[in-house]
Amino acid sequence: MKYYKLLLVGLFLFFAISPVFSQTDSTQVNQEPDDDEEEDSDMPSTEEKEKLPEWYYSFGADGVYNSGNVNRQLLSLRASINYEKPKSIWGVNTSPKYQYGKNNGLLQEREFYVDLNNTFFYNQSDVYGLVFGSFEESNLRKINSRFLAGIGVGYKIIGGLKYPKSRVKLSISNAFLKEKTDFYTREDRNLWRNSTRVKFKAEIVKDKLFFNNITFFQPSITSKYLRWNALTQLQYKVGKHISLNTTLENSYENNNTAGVKNTQINASLGFTYSQSN
Repeated sequence: MKYYKLLLVGLFLFFAISPVFSQTDSTQVNQEPDDDEEEDSDMPSTEEKEKLPEWYYSFGADGVYNSGNVNRQLLSLRASINYEKPKSIWGVNTSPKYQYGKNNGLLQEREFYVDLNNTFFYNQSDVYGLVFGSFEESNLRKINSRFLAGIGVGYKIIGGLKYPKSRVKLSISNAFLKEKTDFYTREDRNLWRNSTRVKFKAEIVKDKLFFNNITFFQPSITSKYLRWNALTQLQYKVGKHISLNTTLENSYENNNTAGVKNTQINASLGFTYSQSN
């Protein structure tokens, strides 16, 4: 099963990334910068739309290996694929991830997650629409499968159309979503949630050091089932395409299978290869 999932992720990335190598950028026009643009050139945006291609991708890997009194192997794979056309009202992105780990030869962690997120009017307005869905499974949290689908609205607080060259980006979104979870040994859950996402990105050192955080707060509307998770990353760029990352993930669920703790914290060190940072 684990090889099937790795193959699935690999095929997904291949077909999604392949247009990058065959598509030429015909939307850019060479223009002489005016005086204001020259004055702002030392304060680049963390996500300048005019410099990004329509297709953008990155992938990363990190892991742990211990041998001796404790034998542990852990591998984490992540990817990010984004499509945004400046004049189009529609955009799409996905961030699949896979994690596999053993302790003393016994399987401890096998996590798989894939999502598909659609945005509307993201390039035309600081207020934009969202339609999304995801699938995940986790032996660590005793989840056979979890399906999510939702619709919502987002707002770019800092770094949107009003301040496009800001080195700080801050946005918030709110959505209503349907969740269906199949647990290993307990009653399954079929419920509605309200989901609030806060996304923050800052360029600490120009073109070198970046700080990223994405936090989800997801209380249930129909039951006493609270879930939240956060991903914090410090990214240091060592080359045009390569970055070193320190990542901290923190998740919480107050309604779990017996023997599964409510809080999970993972810290890792790894690298990311991206088309552009």
